[in-house]
Amino acid sequence: MSRQASQFHCTAETVPPVAGAYVLLVRLTEAVDVTLPGRTKVILPPGRYLYCGSAHGPGGLRARVGRHMRRDKSIRWHIDRLTAAGTVTGCWIFPTGDECALVARLAALSVPVPGFGSSDRTVCRSHLLAWPGAVALPFDVADVFPAAAGPDVARVLSVAAMTDTVDFTPAERDLIRREFMSRWSEPPRLADGILLKRWATGPRKGEPKLPATVQSLLERGLVKIAETDQGFPRAHFTAAGYAALRALAASPRHLPPERYGHLIDELARRPEEC
Repeated sequence: MSRQASQFHCTAETVPPVAGAYVLLVRLTEAVDVTLPGRTKVILPPGRYLYCGSAHGPGGLRARVGRHMRRDKSIRWHIDRLTAAGTVTGCWIFPTGDECALVARLAALSVPVPGFGSSDRTVCRSHLLAWPGAVALPFDVADVFPAAAGPDVARVLSVAAMTDTVDFTPAERDLIRREFMSRWSEPPRLADGILLKRWATGPRKGEPKLPATVQSLLERGLVKIAETDQGFPRAHFTAAGYAALRALAASPRHLPPERYGHLIDELARRPEEC
């Protein structure tokens, strides 16, 4: 049997304009209230969620995924409430695929909101699924599609470690807000990193002095230490650190735009790293 490889996409620009199904990866940094018509309100806690959908209209998967990733849109579908409040990290696409078949393959995952996105489908319990950490996705079989050819996506879903954004601790958030608050005419840049001091005496003389919060960022792979031309070491954000910063910027409570708009603009200009 021929097997078609799927691919994880960080942006809609790389998604082909063809018909098919997709699995959207959405991350919530804050709780979101969801109320479906005729049902009790459900509060979705922060975490990762998978949404299974399909696209068969003009522009196909590219147009549909592009809409999910935009924030300036009207609330038309159930999923719009989540993508407007959270961050769409990316998606896996399945040309010629079927959304209900994808939901069936994810049967081991819990359903946070019954009927979410599936009010027009009688066979799907919900198109929204909760994806907790350390839970593997069972896409290593050929019957993801009802069609004859199925994708081998086990390799693709191994990128979960890269798309699973690490949250900053409260102390780390405070450090970032202090270090990068705009106080002068030239606001600080994330690309410049966090300025560090050196040990002046003792056995570690000359080495970078790492405050406990910077040490925490370093141990979790969110920053790396580098020397500068000015002779001072700095803690620069890694790819994982920038992913966490994007999740932080998605929360106006954690990073108010009126005070940190320069950081939000800098993140918007910086290409995402998959």
